[in-house]
Amino acid sequence: MANVTREDFSVAAATNASAYRRVTIPVLRIEAGPGPAVALIAGVHGDEWEGQAAILDLCSRAPARPEKRDSGIAAALEARLLSRVQAMVDVHSGGASLRYLPSSVITRHGNDAYDDRLPALARAFGLPDCVFFRGGEAGSMPAAASRHSVLRLSAEIGGGRETSQSLVDRCRDGLLGCLAELGLLTPRARPHAAQDAEVRLYDLDAPAATLRARESGVFVPAVELGQSVAARQPIGRLIEPARPDAPPRPLLSPQAGTVVCLRPIARSDDGDCLLQVASALPLDSLASKY
Repeated sequence: MANVTREDFSVAAATNASAYRRVTIPVLRIEAGPGPAVALIAGVHGDEWEGQAAILDLCSRAPARPEKRDSGIAAALEARLLSRVQAMVDVHSGGASLRYLPSSVITRHGNDAYDDRLPALARAFGLPDCVFFRGGEAGSMPAAASRHSVLRLSAEIGGGRETSQSLVDRCRDGLLGCLAELGLLTPRARPHAAQDAEVRLYDLDAPAATLRARESGVFVPAVELGQSVAARQPIGRLIEPARPDAPPRPLLSPQAGTVVCLRPIARSDDGDCLLQVASALPLDSLASKY
């Protein structure tokens, strides 16, 4: 029988309006017998909801006994969680400013070596799309996982300051699929499972994959998530209603491929990501990115 406890801790989270503000990080520990220790993480970015809702669904199935502890923020997550686990699934979404094609995510930190367990874990998450990023920030979760040799899969599901039960369900099923792949649950049939279908891999690390605004304006997209586009194809325009004499600025796709990420906020500034597009590759080509 599983032993369930709470190991919450608080961290400093100061704002201009509250210099000594602290927030509580809820942590549920489940001990259920032999197997690797796995961390399921969501809400690192507070406005990304799907993973938080999916993990709450899983947590609601098991009663907990509270045991609160204190510590301090990203370093606390690393010290309290990553030093104790062998694998991690870290769920994100586009937040307020982006909307993603629901995808598992593989992030290579620095010059990390290829881990041949990653494709199976991405398939187990059950989504037909997977995106690849490269990270170099020392304070990021991929960096922390790298320092502790923790197997890490992430996800980008939804965004745009909204969510749906369908996205939450897909996220929850993905977490359960990963736990089964890691040997912690009995495998079961899942409606969105992709183990028997080819997963498409999109390399979003290439500079040509991202189109950014070069000036301020209102972004009027002419494409949708999941749409195929050609290189230099018109994908929208920037307009400035406050300057009706200024002509609209046409926007062209930076390369051919599938629209994987799209900005849902119309008002945009110089440097904002408007769109990400990349060609679909077989997941088994992942090793070539290392």
